[in-house]
Amino acid sequence: MDRKDDTMNLDAIKDFLNDVPDSGEFDLDSIIAEVTGGAPAAPKAAPPQTAPRQAPVQSAPKAAPPRAQAAAAPKAVPEQTARQPRPVRRPTAKEDTPPPAAAAEREDPRAARIAARQAKAETAAAARAARRAARDEEDAVPPAPRRTPRAEKMTRKQAKAARIAAEQAEEEAEIELRDPKQAVRAFKRRARGLSVRAVLVLLLAAAAAYLSIAPGFDALPVPVVLDAVENPSIAIGALILLQFIALLLGIDVFGMGFYSLFHGAPDRATLVSVAVVAALLHGASLVVFEDAPGVTVPYLAVSILMLYAAMREERGRMAARARAYQAICSAERPMAVYSHYDREDDACRAVKGPLHSERAFLIEMERPDTVDRFSMIYVPVALAASVVFALVASVGRGEPLRFFWAFSAVLSVSAPLGMLCAFGASYKNVSRRLLASGAAIAGARQANLLRGTEEVVLRESDLFPAGSVSLEALQNMGQMSDDKVLACAAALTDAAGLTLGRVLTEATRERYGVTLTARSVQLVEGGVAGEIGGSRVVLGTPALMVKLGIRIRSGQGDHVNAYLVVDNTLAGVLTLRYQPTKSTYHAMRMMRRMHMNAALAVRDFNISPAMVEGQFDLRRGFADQPDPSSAARMLADEYTEGDAPAAILTREGAGPLVQVLRCADKLAGAVRSNLTLGTFAGICGMLIVFYLVYQNAVGALPVLHLLLYLLIWYVPVFIITQQTH
Repeated sequence: MDRKDDTMNLDAIKDFLNDVPDSGEFDLDSIIAEVTGGAPAAPKAAPPQTAPRQAPVQSAPKAAPPRAQAAAAPKAVPEQTARQPRPVRRPTAKEDTPPPAAAAEREDPRAARIAARQAKAETAAAARAARRAARDEEDAVPPAPRRTPRAEKMTRKQAKAARIAAEQAEEEAEIELRDPKQAVRAFKRRARGLSVRAVLVLLLAAAAAYLSIAPGFDALPVPVVLDAVENPSIAIGALILLQFIALLLGIDVFGMGFYSLFHGAPDRATLVSVAVVAALLHGASLVVFEDAPGVTVPYLAVSILMLYAAMREERGRMAARARAYQAICSAERPMAVYSHYDREDDACRAVKGPLHSERAFLIEMERPDTVDRFSMIYVPVALAASVVFALVASVGRGEPLRFFWAFSAVLSVSAPLGMLCAFGASYKNVSRRLLASGAAIAGARQANLLRGTEEVVLRESDLFPAGSVSLEALQNMGQMSDDKVLACAAALTDAAGLTLGRVLTEATRERYGVTLTARSVQLVEGGVAGEIGGSRVVLGTPALMVKLGIRIRSGQGDHVNAYLVVDNTLAGVLTLRYQPTKSTYHAMRMMRRMHMNAALAVRDFNISPAMVEGQFDLRRGFADQPDPSSAARMLADEYTEGDAPAAILTREGAGPLVQVLRCADKLAGAVRSNLTLGTFAGICGMLIVFYLVYQNAVGALPVLHLLLYLLIWYVPVFIITQQTH
């Protein structure tokens, strides 16, 4: 066979033989089986024929050579690359020979590819179903707790709000409430007593300072018997006597200092009490030990002055708390001011809302204040540092008797006057101003919360209280009578719950008009719509009229026009006047100086940020108006539910509200500045005194120098406190 025969295969032979009429003389499947080396199939019975017909006899094709047989077998590689034929396996007698039809189907490459694709598709479908079932199981089972990614971390405001809530929940269990009326009487009585006793202690401090300083100045006369140079024992005894008299006058403050220390909550009075004891020990050591090192005059005058400062601080605090409780008793249903963190807008706002519970504000009055929290950190550190410095300067230098001098000197400057008077005087000044405005604030901690707010939520009653909105004129377009036009506008606004509804209703009654009832009333952007009788009525701003396609003429000056449309026809124009009151005008200007913005949670469609900024002469961007859903959320009583009230109000309007925010800002700023200056003065004083005592610089640490140090650092604190008047 020539080269051309090598390219022939069984499929071509089969197609060729199919064209031959089947006369039953040979079986095509048997021929194929014989060519491929399989067992010949049983001959088929020839179908019945009606009449035999002559068919040309063709010779059977010869068996293909081995190369042709190898080419006929189905392979995965192309036919041109198959050069070496694979040996054909002969079936044994024990093996069942498959039928020729099945063998042909198995050897068909196209059918094999189709079957493979179908099997692959079924496998992929089964895998998808398995993954879907696994996802459903994961959704049904709650996920295990995992670390919060950086994108889901809490913001600074959220962390602050969570920390404040945790502290409040922890402190409420230990708070004992007071009856407001009894608290007013008790605090006033205590404030008056402290005021009188503090004056006497101040006189004793002046006398002790004179006896301590006079021996060093020839120009200051002093009896010889009380001269610390001539008769040191008698002079020191006189100073100790003055100290004991001062302790009797301020025994409550002195005792509360140790009481707080023993109960694990040391305060500023604790430093004063320990300083008094240290000064007494120093004076006693000078009397007992004639050769005691250090100064010859103890710091008893300094300790008496510190006791006076602590008494004045307590007096101011008691007077302020008495005024706060008096404000609680003066109103049956006071309003409250909250520092509310809005999670949806991520903003901290000052909100005026109903006082959900009087007990909540009483709890805020009894909470530990800013200075109390500060004292629980500073006082233990100062006490420990004083003991360590005194030991190092005395025992470390080989002179144990120097301990009394070192301990008294370091403690005398550990609590400067500015720190001791950081809160009481400022709180008293602020409470006096707030009580005149019908308000009260719980303390410096709550003032600091209000100071951290970014926006102030203002209602329409805050901006334009009763009497500031009036109807100036009514223009009738001829569709109905004047009384009917006014009655329709009053019915819509009153049914919507707007403040403007009361103004229009009163104007209708003054004209002896008939009041109407509106149905299906709803607020729309720029107006209000509803049904009166069988007519569709809309009252709105010029912007709403433009949207409705009605030609109008806008208002001018301080007047605001509201347009009434009945059945898509302009029926009348109401000219309104929004006149700011004097107190509201000053309140808005005060907000501008405080750099606080306003969030207008109003329902009156005539009030807009541009209108407010124009009426009160404010900068552009001062006011912001949230969307209607957010405004409704801010106006709801549930908006501040769960927040602790920082202050209370007994009067309506923006004036008292802004006055609370201004006083809170001043109080929080004054306390923060005073504590900062006092801490700096205390730390620097302890370090300087420790160095001088360690160097045994007796001439640098007389009583006069310590008094001057304390008074100089009190000057800026006094100036800051005066700003809270």
